[in-house]
Amino acid sequence: MSFKHYLKDKTFALTLFSLVTMLIIFIIYVFTKSLYLMAYVGFLLILAFTITLAHDYIRRKNFYNDLLNVLKEIDNKALIHEMLINPTFIDGKIILDVLYETNKYKIEEIAKAKIHQKNLQEFIEMWVHEIKTPLASASLIMENNPSNINHEVQKELLKLNDYVEQILFYARSENVEKDYLIKKVSLETVINKVILRYKQDFILKKINLELSNLDVLVYTDTKWLEFIIGQIISNSLKYVEENPKIKIYAKTNKEEVTLYLEDNGIGIERSDLPRIFDKGFTGQNGRKSYNSTGIGLYLVKQLCDKLGHNIVIYNNHGTTVKLIFPIGSYTKLNNTK
Repeated sequence: MSFKHYLKDKTFALTLFSLVTMLIIFIIYVFTKSLYLMAYVGFLLILAFTITLAHDYIRRKNFYNDLLNVLKEIDNKALIHEMLINPTFIDGKIILDVLYETNKYKIEEIAKAKIHQKNLQEFIEMWVHEIKTPLASASLIMENNPSNINHEVQKELLKLNDYVEQILFYARSENVEKDYLIKKVSLETVINKVILRYKQDFILKKINLELSNLDVLVYTDTKWLEFIIGQIISNSLKYVEENPKIKIYAKTNKEEVTLYLEDNGIGIERSDLPRIFDKGFTGQNGRKSYNSTGIGLYLVKQLCDKLGHNIVIYNNHGTTVKLIFPIGSYTKLNNTK
């Protein structure tokens, strides 16, 4: 707050003071004809007004400078009113009261939104668990009554189950830290469980599946890793063509374990690679061949980030996905050979 701006704001007061001062001096001159008294009274008036103006400017300048400095430095802007010294002028106090009330309103609205979000998440989780039962029953009926039609229905049920899982994991993705348990997990066990889930697709599409060097332990959450790998394998199954082949293996060094999932499908357009983890992005192949939602890889990236894993996807005579599990000082890898 500059003195120039302050004076500009006080233009009316300065004008009024000047007019009143001249009027008082004129009256003194008319009645007393004393130049000394005129000068003395004029000096006192100007001195009193200058001191008042200076005092008002200094306290306002200190308050507003503190306000701007705190606003610039503080991370949580909502707490700005708690960082300021209580001002000695009325409009400063009004500003603090307004900041306090708006922050209080914001906190109350956030609390309401969190309750609403929690209720919605609980409803989604309940709905997902409820719908999984008839889906599993329908899939079992199809499996026990094999036919070409039933195989096709079973494929659609598997897709539906994938979409239902996406809903569940999407609802939980913002609070993954409250819903996971990091422990030693066998990559081989997780991979076999996911493959078993998609066994019908592997059989019907005559996928040549190669598994090697998976007898490794990594630190992760089993449930979340199964979902991540399931989404990757599901994508590979969608886009494989002639002589389909999926290769899954792991490599280990002192710093990390890397899980490779390779297929010889149609790959990903080079122009799409930078955006494949964007929410809702389907890519050219997804739009041409499938009604992709663009949610699967987005969720995979979100979960990998929150679990401390890294994921890299690139073209290599098809598509190669690398899942990287760092070996930190507190997560020592055990190789079960």
